[in-house]
Amino acid sequence: MPQLTGSMNRLADPRRLEQSVYTQSHLLWNGILLFMMHLGSRRQLRLERTSECFEANLAALSGQDIDTVADPDTLAYYAERISISECEELLASMTRALIRKKVLDPFRLYRYFTIAVDGSQLTTFKEAPWPGCPHRKLANGDTQYFAYTLDAKLVTENGMTLSLASEALTNEGNEAFDKQDCEQKAFPRLVEKLYRMLPRTPLCLLLDGLYANQNVIRLIEEKRWKYIITFKEGSMKERFAEAVSLGRLQKDHRLEVQRPKARQRIAWVENLTVAEFTPNVLFCQEQSNGGKVTDFVWLTNFRLHKHNIENIAKGGRLRWKIENEGFNVQKNNGYEMEHPYSEHHNGFRIFYILLLIAHYISQLILHGNLIKSLCRTFGSAKNFARRLAESLRNHRMPASLALPGQIRFHPP
Repeated sequence: MPQLTGSMNRLADPRRLEQSVYTQSHLLWNGILLFMMHLGSRRQLRLERTSECFEANLAALSGQDIDTVADPDTLAYYAERISISECEELLASMTRALIRKKVLDPFRLYRYFTIAVDGSQLTTFKEAPWPGCPHRKLANGDTQYFAYTLDAKLVTENGMTLSLASEALTNEGNEAFDKQDCEQKAFPRLVEKLYRMLPRTPLCLLLDGLYANQNVIRLIEEKRWKYIITFKEGSMKERFAEAVSLGRLQKDHRLEVQRPKARQRIAWVENLTVAEFTPNVLFCQEQSNGGKVTDFVWLTNFRLHKHNIENIAKGGRLRWKIENEGFNVQKNNGYEMEHPYSEHHNGFRIFYILLLIAHYISQLILHGNLIKSLCRTFGSAKNFARRLAESLRNHRMPASLALPGQIRFHPP
């Protein structure tokens, strides 16, 4: 992504330029490395930056020939003022570059990119960090404030969860708990953001049972996208019962598949009536070799038949990756997503976007052909981050370093 550093410097700079020492790329790369090196706090970044090699490497990476590194407080001051939407555009440009170069084409579900959407709590506060911060009443009567996000991530079979867009929940202007922002209210905003970022890109949204309703289906159909939504009895009770009844009648819509570790019994129902739409329903019962039985049901606007039913079921299963390889990694594998890097609303969002960019770049390295085997080379992603920090602090990047050409991803 040779355009990334230049794009950073083209952002609208909120600072007084005559008093600014560091370029925007210097500050943003400083923040990205904070997360890529798994430092966990601004204080730790302050300690790690005191190295001549780190200064030289950051200068080479950011394109600013300077022999000092900005203090993390300078980064925080900048993060509180820069435009959130412009930084989100920086994140989106990374995916557009990969799509344009066709390197993500092997991971399409037919012609559609699989986008998992899910929400996650980022951190909690004892006191309101900014106006409009969502809150809840605890059992002991205390009020707990929290930061919550609804994210859209491109998920792939080989384990990548590449963040495309993020929508923060906010409670500005609302004080009563039942009027607070929630995932259902944030979803239309996230969809519009995705559409602005990728207006002509065919997407397939992978959603949990919370979104099995006609309003969500209508919103997706308007964009001419596909969807695979987890369908539970509690979502639409009458429609779910109707789907089960139709499944008993349509006996020719059944298939059994033997996989290496499990046996699947698949059935599907066509043209279930949901408002003005007629989506299809996919049932999948999976029995592992150990005897454990798991049932899956999805609502989808893909046309179902015996030749594509296995692939649609695989697509539905991909939704879990946003939790396992996405939020779980960001929380527990060194990125310290739950640490409050800033208690300023704008600053908090910018640090979260930098975390997403850092996680994105790390995945491109770890899943690409630069590393033939992560297990043999580093053992784990945590070890990679530790080695990266050691290398940046102790070894200068050679001026004659040859670029490897286009990175290819390991196949699913």
